[in-house]
Amino acid sequence: MDSWVYSTIEELYTQGFFPRLHKNMRPYTRGKIASDLKEINSQVEKGDLILTQTQSWLLEKLYQEFEYELKALKSGNEKEEPKKLKAFFSQFLYLVINPSESRSDGDDSSYARGKSVLEGAFQWKGFLFKDRIIIDTKAEKEKNLFGQRWKNDLTGIFDQGYLKGNFKYFEFEWGRDYLRWGPGSKDHLLLSGFSPPFDMLRLSGEVGIFRFDFFATGLDELFLPDSNLYAKRYLSGHRINFKLKSGIELGLSEVVLYGGEKRKLEPYYLNPLFVFYAEQFNHNIDDNLLWSIDFSITCIKHKEFYAEFLIDDFQYDLKTEPQQIGFLLGTKVADLFGFSKSYLTLEYTRVNNWVYGQNKPWNIYSYRDVGIGSFLGPDADYLYTSLLYHFSKSLQFSFSFDLKRKGEGEIGVQPSPVPKTKKFPSGTVERTKNFTLEGIFQPDVHLFLEGKVGYTYIKNHSNIPEKKEKNLFLKVKLSYNLWKEHWF
Repeated sequence: MDSWVYSTIEELYTQGFFPRLHKNMRPYTRGKIASDLKEINSQVEKGDLILTQTQSWLLEKLYQEFEYELKALKSGNEKEEPKKLKAFFSQFLYLVINPSESRSDGDDSSYARGKSVLEGAFQWKGFLFKDRIIIDTKAEKEKNLFGQRWKNDLTGIFDQGYLKGNFKYFEFEWGRDYLRWGPGSKDHLLLSGFSPPFDMLRLSGEVGIFRFDFFATGLDELFLPDSNLYAKRYLSGHRINFKLKSGIELGLSEVVLYGGEKRKLEPYYLNPLFVFYAEQFNHNIDDNLLWSIDFSITCIKHKEFYAEFLIDDFQYDLKTEPQQIGFLLGTKVADLFGFSKSYLTLEYTRVNNWVYGQNKPWNIYSYRDVGIGSFLGPDADYLYTSLLYHFSKSLQFSFSFDLKRKGEGEIGVQPSPVPKTKKFPSGTVERTKNFTLEGIFQPDVHLFLEGKVGYTYIKNHSNIPEKKEKNLFLKVKLSYNLWKEHWF
């Protein structure tokens, strides 16, 4: 999900493209995107679809990225010769120069960061095997990458590796992968994809306008010093999504995080058709359940409106303790006020105090000390706005501003019942303002050059009264993708 493809698809989605794509359930498959691109190209060739200059630029890059898949669909190889083996290999080479990067480690005096991403996949009939390893000189700075530093300041991490089976109406995946649910651009409340990837079993099915997803995974164990034992931790979730061609998408999700010293995988949390909240109540067990409802609407030309609403451990009597909720509201507009080649994103996120926590330490909504939900954590809100301008097919500029308020609340063990709070955010509030000017040069799908310059101002840093921090930053990123696909 770190590919430039996602932001490009989002921009086209706002303008009514990909009408059958369940955008709010990521990652996408290359086959699904290629199939939609083939249909778009067919409409353009027939004259049923007239593209703007910006749309043609974005689609041309996607056609290049999915060149092999489109050729296979056009020639019918996947249907006429199903016994053939398809192999895919990709290597991303990154060089990042960031002279303003905070170097808290006294042994780290470098301004540059190098990274190589090696990715390989083999496909036979409806089965796919994929592996991806990251070799990084600064991987320890990434919260969503879990690994130990090797010699010579190198770290190697397998962040993806799975076996996937794809059938007509059904798909299964077994292995390590990322998950992201929700329509947000900068943040996501339930499953954000910001934590380390899950080692999981995932099932999904799609029929008509409906898509259903289920997953189950084991999380990191928690040491309990009082008993000198480890508590097991598990996470299960399911979601149903509706997508209408008219441009309306609606999703309902439920996840449960549970565990304990001698707890095992619960069969009722492995049944994708059960309502987890009802099963928890019937078994009289206090697990950590979260619900979300989200939608996106693209019925109005070149505009998208979206929202996500999160409920943590719903209080059905409405009075035992305050509802621990979060919500996200956003809009995206292409060609703002007739300003051709522009793209506006405006998004606001709020997460109330006590969200993601629980009264049992093993039920806290985190994985390897990283929150599974919003990157804000509880007791915070965030306003983000960005204006993008496509100068040419290869060059684009954007200006963004974000404002974050963070109270003293954290993801952790909480009292039961949760006390009511009168102030939001609570305590001494950390306030962060960030201004960024970014330029991206991408002459083809292989070469990517990104430059950022900006200014950050933090008041009450780390919730310490009157502690301030200012930072003028510059960052340059160069990446090149070597990829090839073969048929045997």
